Amino acid sequence: MFTKSKLALVIGAVLATPAMAESVKTDEHMVVEGREYGYKAETNSTAMRMEATQLETPGQVAVIGEQIIDEQRASTLGEVLQNDASVSAGGTGRNRERFSLRGFEVNSSTGFLKDGNQHWSHYRQPVELLEQVEVVKGPSGLLYGASAPGGLINMVSKKPSNDTQISVSQDIGSDDHSRTMVDVSGALNEAETLRARTVISKESYSSWREYGDGSSPQTDRLVAGLFVEYDLSDDVTVSVHYDKTNDHGSVDSGALYTLDGQRVGSKNHIWDAQWSEIENDVENLGFDVDASLNDVWSMRVGYNYQDFSRVDIESYPSFANIALDGSGTVTQGGNHRNDEWRFKTAYMDFIADTDIAGMNHQMLIGANWLGYRYLRAQESFISQEVAPGDSVGNPQYSGNSFNRSSRYDTWGFYLQDMVTLNDQWQVIAGVRFDRKVEEGVAEESVSPKLGVIYHPAENGSVYFSYAESFEPQGKVMSDSKTTYVNDGEILDAAKGVSYEIGTKWELLDEQLFVSGAVFNITQQDIKLDVDLGADPNDASKTLVNRTQSGEKVHNGAELSVQGYLTEQFSMTASAMYLDAEIKKHETFSGNRPVDVPEFAASVWSTYAATNELDLNVGLIYEGSRYGNAENTFKKDGYTRVDMGVAYTHQYDENLELIARFAVENVFDTDYLAGGGTTSSKHQFAEDVVIGEGRNYMATLQVKY
Repeated sequence: MFTKSKLALVIGAVLATPAMAESVKTDEHMVVEGREYGYKAETNSTAMRMEATQLETPGQVAVIGEQIIDEQRASTLGEVLQNDASVSAGGTGRNRERFSLRGFEVNSSTGFLKDGNQHWSHYRQPVELLEQVEVVKGPSGLLYGASAPGGLINMVSKKPSNDTQISVSQDIGSDDHSRTMVDVSGALNEAETLRARTVISKESYSSWREYGDGSSPQTDRLVAGLFVEYDLSDDVTVSVHYDKTNDHGSVDSGALYTLDGQRVGSKNHIWDAQWSEIENDVENLGFDVDASLNDVWSMRVGYNYQDFSRVDIESYPSFANIALDGSGTVTQGGNHRNDEWRFKTAYMDFIADTDIAGMNHQMLIGANWLGYRYLRAQESFISQEVAPGDSVGNPQYSGNSFNRSSRYDTWGFYLQDMVTLNDQWQVIAGVRFDRKVEEGVAEESVSPKLGVIYHPAENGSVYFSYAESFEPQGKVMSDSKTTYVNDGEILDAAKGVSYEIGTKWELLDEQLFVSGAVFNITQQDIKLDVDLGADPNDASKTLVNRTQSGEKVHNGAELSVQGYLTEQFSMTASAMYLDAEIKKHETFSGNRPVDVPEFAASVWSTYAATNELDLNVGLIYEGSRYGNAENTFKKDGYTRVDMGVAYTHQYDENLELIARFAVENVFDTDYLAGGGTTSSKHQFAEDVVIGEGRNYMATLQVKY
């Protein structure tokens, strides 16, 4: 258990950083010849919706760059985000990843950005196309509209280069894992005004777990992207992008546990039917224009169209007929379902950098739009009762079908001004108006933000920020099972309010970046259903009053380090303490959110043993977490150690050969990862992800 005294230590470390700045400096920094390390990010593009230095950003932003992604050979967003302790992994059902940030769920429709625009993320994200991932912590309603108060995850795409660059790699790993990647970039004309980059990745992998018939899941995945930039003039650049992801794989919802933590069946056993599978086919197409209008004003405008089709054939195992000792039967029902999403985004930003009354102003005036469309067609299967561990017979259609469609449009208008008062003080203030229209119902929200930054030295800053977020709650509507006494009422948006104090320093001759913060986030006006018993007019329905009395309060502290510690040793590390509690709820008042540890930490490091040989060591610690909303199922904390080695052969000044070998979970630690819901009989926690044991990855990479 992470005690309050340990919280005091974290807070003390955060507040003591300014004092360290004066004592921890060097006159010189030397890099091993021909090599670059450090992981240190100078800027971020998300927190201010413009390129901004970390010291001039009044909030915490974790930047996980391409070097880390490459060294760890990450192929999922979860593998990238494990480098930031403030992000907690959730379940992986339906072949996608779920996360919490500062204890609040990152919603797939509002919590993810692609190059600064909302991105529908109901599928495994193509990290092969990413230059870096930026984790923006705290409410971001001002610039990005509807979102949870924990923050946002921005995926920054790779960009074309002027010089010709070619990278070809082959990964081979445990569980029949194979991935081939080709990344080619460069100028297409002599003037270098036309540049392009293309990335192609072909991947296949199995699993260490098995279905009832002894077979293992199999996934085949294709990722392809094309990025083109053209300089129309010295002041105007047009960018066009296209990417496609096809992910066709078997389904593994996770394991089954009793509420006292005992696993039901073998940890290798998959409860889903062996014929369960999901195919995701996603395409993104869009453009961006970046123009300098004059010495003061610049403009950015862009559009993206996302087409996402999913074919979902699942059995949805139910454990209502399973006893605590594992006897009984599993109900295998399910459906054949087709989903189609159309996600369109557009934006226009005007940015000014000018001096007024002796003060510098960096102003942002902008607007964005999002159009969402969804279609669903579903046919149900006849349920089967299957003994635990047995194979599931082929599905038969029941004749029951279901169709659904929905759509909404949102518009946002925002104004932000970063004012530099003098060499020591900066103030940022802004406000946003947002309007969402769905089925003729309009919801409007206003979100302010205020930040103050003090620079006690050139290499450091201390900040205070106040920010808000909002999440529309929609209209109260009765259905076939529920009668709402306030049917037809339009609810207010759930509101997140954050107060944060933090500090950031560039130490060791600006080779090491250290930052920390303490924060308080309150989410209020959360919709909450209060059960009033049976409907007196229809005994088959429940009478419910939908209120907005729900509330969550999260208090925490964060500390992160990125860069060089010595001339040969570099690292990225983060730690978070979080006191998260559901304050007001009819059933869960006083409980802790699912999959949110009290303390978490992450470290990844590189030691340049020679000019050719690098050694990597990583550590991930996750404290104990509750696996269900009722807080009746608890997962133990764990520590996982990863190690790797890389050998680089510089064939000539242009050609580089790299061989890597990495081992994840070196000590074969047993642990439970994300995921967990309580079954209908409230005696099991299901869909729990079991962490994989020791596994390896070998890579051969050629760079030109």
